[in-house]
Amino acid sequence: MKNSYKKDKTKSIKIEKDLTEILTDINQKLDCLQKDVTEIKIELTTAKADREVLKGEINALKEDIKEINNSQNNKIWALIWILIWTLIGILIRVC
Repeated sequence: MKNSYKKDKTKSIKIEKDLTEILTDINQKLDCLQKDVTEIKIELTTAKADREVLKGEINALKEDIKEINNSQNNKIWALIWILIWTLIGILIRVC
């Protein structure tokens, strides 16, 4: 019986050491995963901030385009009226 107990105790010690090593490895891997998750969260926050900046710039560009279109329309109408009054002036001089 004593021999049996010694063998069991030796196996138990070896299993405990193996479990300790396994738990240490698992903890190290979990730490690495936590660091990765933290880095991803930081990058995501940065990307969200960049997206908001880009949204603002896009809205500003939309407003600039509207202003340019309005300005162009006004210039076209001004040219049309100039041509009309020029033609009327020519017709008045000719007649």
